[in-house]
Amino acid sequence: MTPEQYQATRARASLGLLGALRPLARLLRPRPTPAQWAAWVGSAYPAVYRARIDHHAAAREFYLAERSRFGVSGPTPVPLRNYPPQALATALEEEHVRSRLEALEDGDPVPTVIVDQALAIADRHGAAGGRDAIVDAVRHDRRALGYARTTMGLENCAFCLLLVSRGPVYRDEEAALLRDGTGEPYHDRCDCIAVPVYDRTDWPGRDEYLQMETAWREHGGDLQSWRRYIADREQADQAP
Repeated sequence: MTPEQYQATRARASLGLLGALRPLARLLRPRPTPAQWAAWVGSAYPAVYRARIDHHAAAREFYLAERSRFGVSGPTPVPLRNYPPQALATALEEEHVRSRLEALEDGDPVPTVIVDQALAIADRHGAAGGRDAIVDAVRHDRRALGYARTTMGLENCAFCLLLVSRGPVYRDEEAALLRDGTGEPYHDRCDCIAVPVYDRTDWPGRDEYLQMETAWREHGGDLQSWRRYIADREQADQAP
């Protein structure tokens, strides 16, 4: 499985999840009671868990394909992490979906922005089934040098590109940078993937890494400067 095939499979898993959740999203109500909130999360959870399984299966196939490409043999675990229903509820509460619903007046329509946020959080949790699998596999794979971050789509924020610029320095979650003020290395609607690295001169996304590494040396130094550089670059790209 190539990185492009992996990304296409991931996209199908996300589309399946969002297709399952959109009808449920219409059931969100202002000021949900504890029972109503628990019922909604409980209804959404199976679709998120199914997506995690799909993302994990794709990540496993991609991981083993990369091992094979470098002639690495022998078993290595590509585990699927436990994901209890409370994990989804906690994320929706910590990222203020529930509190924003409770701030509405009875009878108010639920704003699209709240629905979109709930769906994006669920999608990120589904995709984590694959991203976590790569990280955990690298941790147990003695032949892997680590994993690198690479972008695969349109949602490439300055923080994502900063992580790309670091190259294959990651070995486990403790080595990864996290989003500002969060415990998450990926943002909602993030298209980045983690890729295993077996050769420092050859891995999916290495060309992007070299470009971003050079750009960080020339325009970075701190996150604020880097964000200004990325914003200026995007503005220039959009200019007629």
